[in-house]
Formats: sequence, C-alpha cells, structure tokens
Amino acid sequence: MNLSSPMLRALRVTLRPADSQSPQRLSHLRAALQWIEAAHTAAGDGGISKGYDLLRSTWAPSYPETTGYTIPTLLNTAAYLGYPHLRYMALSLADYLLGQATPEGGITHWERRGDPPVVFDTGQALFGWVAAYRAAGALRYLEAARRAAAFLVQRQDAGGAWLSNQHLGVAKTIDTRVAWALLELHALAPAPEYAAAARRNLAWALRQQEDDGWFRRCAFREHEAPFTHTLAYTAEGLLACGIRLGEGRYIEAARRTAQALRERLRPDGALTGAWKSGWQPLGCSTCLTGNCQMSILWMWLYRLDGEAAWLDAARRALTFAAGTQILEDAPAPLYGGIAGSAPLWGRYERMKYPNWAAKFFIDALLWMENLEQGEPLVAYAG
Repeated sequence: MNLSSPMLRALRVTLRPADSQSPQRLSHLRAALQWIEAAHTAAGDGGISKGYDLLRSTWAPSYPETTGYTIPTLLNTAAYLGYPHLRYMALSLADYLLGQATPEGGITHWERRGDPPVVFDTGQALFGWVAAYRAAGALRYLEAARRAAAFLVQRQDAGGAWLSNQHLGVAKTIDTRVAWALLELHALAPAPEYAAAARRNLAWALRQQEDDGWFRRCAFREHEAPFTHTLAYTAEGLLACGIRLGEGRYIEAARRTAQALRERLRPDGALTGAWKSGWQPLGCSTCLTGNCQMSILWMWLYRLDGEAAWLDAARRALTFAAGTQILEDAPAPLYGGIAGSAPLWGRYERMKYPNWAAKFFIDALLWMENLEQGEPLVAYAG
C-alpha cells in the first residue's frame, strides 16, 4: 500500500489534544464546514453524502435524515461566521428534502429508498424544514413540516412509542429527538396534537430509563448495547423538550444520563463508544459523534446551572474529538472530517467518516465559542 494513501494518512493521526482556544477552534470549525461542503458536492443530487468509506475509497449516497438536521447547523454557522453561502446551501438542502418526502409526508431511510418512511428520519428532516422556514419564511417549508408532523402523529402508538415505521423494526428511545422536533414546530405553528404526541413519547422514554440513567431500548437492534451516540440522542431530546415544556422531570432524566457519562469520561477526554446495562463499557474505542454530542449536552447543563464540572467535561470531550481531525496534508475526503470511531477500526461506523460526526462537532464548537464569548446561543434547533 502506498504510504501516502488516504487510509494511511488517516491511520497516522495521533490522538493528541488539540488547542482548545478560540483561534485554533475556528480552524477546526472551518475545516469541518469544508468537509460538509465536500460531502454535499460528492452526493451529486442536492443532499449530503452519508459519508466517506476509507476501505472502499468511496462516498456514500445522500442521507436525507442527517441532511435534515444539518440544515440548522449550517444556518447557525452562517450567522456566526457571516458566511451567506452557507445559508444558501442550507435552504437548498431544505428544497432537496422536499423532493425526498413521500406522499405521507415522511422520509425514508437512505439505504431503502422506496420503502415506507421512517419515524426518526422524518423527525430529523422536520428540524430542517422548521429551521428553513424560520430563516426564509417560505411557506413550502412550513407545509412540508406540517405534513411530516401529521405523519408522525398518525403513526404513534397510544402508549407513546412509535412501533411502526421504525428502522430495523425496533422502537427506540432516540425518538425523544422526534418529540423535540414536534415541539419546535409547535412553537412555530401551535397545534395541540404536536405537543400531545411529544409528551406521550417522553413519558414512554422515561419508563425505559434505569435509576442510574442508562436506557433500555436505546440501541438500533434488540438486546444490543447502546452507543454513546444513541444515549446522547435520547438525553438531548429529553433535555430540549424539558426546557421547551418547562418540565423538570425531563431535564432531570437527561441530567442523570449526563452525570453518569461525565463520571466515566477518561482523563484524555474520551468516552467509551457503547455501554451495557449498569454502565458496563463495551470495548475500548470511542464513538466520536457521541463524544461531541455529550460535549454539547454538558455545555447545555452548564448553561442551566453554572456547575463548572459540566464545562470542564465538555471542553475535554471536544478537545479529544478535535485532536482526531486532519487539518493538514489530506485530500478532500479526509480533510476536516470526523471519523466514526477513534481508533478508526472501532465498532461505530468502522473506517468511515459519517456526515453527522462533522455536524455535531460543528455544533459543539459553536456552543463553546458562544459560551466563552458570551454571545447568544445558537438560534436554530436540531
């Protein structure tokens, strides 16, 4: 194998801590944005590629779900950096999603175009349309958001879970992020059925939480240990909904999960990538998306209660993720991206650079910039 190959360049990245101060952080931010733009170009159909596969040296097709929740990220970054082209790109992605919606108003999984729409994927597209409507005021985005919400409300089980239209046929607590999207639409265009569906799902999710903060039914498959990524999905949905609704029980549920993971943060800022019941770590690799998500969650809790330990954990987790990003001497598929796992051969998205890892990395960098500079927090949710 050629020693200058993209794979070996990625493998040579050391997990040394990155400079967490603002000038270097902005370099990380701009590089991650450049990677997102490369993934958008590589997709070729108006969406964002699922990511880059190192083993196959190929970009995957567009992923509508993650394209959806990258829209608010791009709008927030456009406002923060003063980059109008990112705003234009975000709105073009919202238009791309209009073409991906099924007659029911939902969004299908990236691998199974033509199959019935998926609840979680639809919820994440909903974030994109709500953000696009807030930014541009175009009714086509609001109408798409309402159709998506109607689909979600109609498919929900009376017990609060979404049992049908699930990826791999499994009801999941990560759907608290769908509840959050419904509440974002409810704040924009109030409809009692949106809030009621969100509350039902949140109550169901709480019934899946153990006393120590770990969640059952938090993995993509039955009897599988949840990734830090999916645990973070569930907790951030609960936290955001608790704040939207002004209900402390949801905030406290998120806090339990956040506290448990903060206590398990390694000295170098890494979190184990997956967890069995009782917070038993599964393997040694880190799910970098989960690291970034937990950094955001800890910053959010710091914003709520001012406890310095939250901010310290957030900074260390973000610095670890930043230390894995390639900023020099790398082709477009690698430059600025965030891998699925550290090391690259870890369990989560093995040997791949998924687009949502870059998305949550950008979100975390924006949060840290906002907190340290005392500026308003990001405006668009998702």
